[in-house]
Amino acid sequence: MCKRVGWIATLTGVLATGFLGGALLPCQAQVVGTFEHNLSSSVGATWEGPGIPNSEYVSTGATDGTSALAIQHDPTWNIQAILKGGLALAQDAATHDFLIIDATTTDNGVADDGWSPAWRQLFVVFNSNQGGWQQTQIDVPVAGDNGGSFTTPVILDLNTPGPPATAGGPPTPSIKENAQAFVNAGPGQGTYWELFLPIQGGDQGTVVKSGNYASADNVVNAADYVTWRKNQGGTTLDNETVTLGSVDSADYDEWRAHFGRDYAKITTIIDNVRFANAGAGAGLTSAGVPEPSTALLLLASALGLVAYRRRGA
Repeated sequence: MCKRVGWIATLTGVLATGFLGGALLPCQAQVVGTFEHNLSSSVGATWEGPGIPNSEYVSTGATDGTSALAIQHDPTWNIQAILKGGLALAQDAATHDFLIIDATTTDNGVADDGWSPAWRQLFVVFNSNQGGWQQTQIDVPVAGDNGGSFTTPVILDLNTPGPPATAGGPPTPSIKENAQAFVNAGPGQGTYWELFLPIQGGDQGTVVKSGNYASADNVVNAADYVTWRKNQGGTTLDNETVTLGSVDSADYDEWRAHFGRDYAKITTIIDNVRFANAGAGAGLTSAGVPEPSTALLLLASALGLVAYRRRGA
């Protein structure tokens, strides 16, 4: 099943056409994660993982439809979302050139307050009995200190060969080659094909923690309500963001709106997870067409995917 993709996917296709030649096929993108207020996918599996229970659907960063998935997670490397798609997922990887994920970060403060996302890394992992654990680290440009958000397509070239199996030996098969081998072998007992999305990152500065009136911790909870209640009618309240200098019902509304928020965690928004091809009638390795790594570099540069300093997993 093919599905319409958002404006970023359209831009990706237009640029791919310009750099790689040929016209886009009318049905080139296979979406496996729309997050339209549900976690279903086109491969018959439901998105799951450690980051799912604490996630929420938001309009910010929605590039295909009206909602995206905002995942609250620890700054350190952790798997957040998993799609155990099996044969259908392997077929998508075997018949497409790229996996694209629209990633969004937001400045939760206000413009020029000294707080903004510092960095993000999205790891794309394909795990299968055919190819094992195939992990790719991708640096993600983040929102600036402007009170807004920044959305960018994260692009993984499925044709890129893996590292050498042994020192000086030949490279291991690409994700696409492993996927095709899995499809050719056919699923059987003990076979699996899965997509994992670990995320890590950090924020900089100190954001005002709305609703966190008992500021000894980072969580908006019942203790903050007690603090508000004790100070109601007064003039001072830690982390007050509304009606400054007056502790009133508006501060209660702010606490209620942020109840459950853990400010020790950071948020990364994903949407429109899809497989896509570069163009029609022109393979990535055809004569006169850049090799996959070169084509991806050109495409990434055109999209403004500025490389950030690499941080270890």
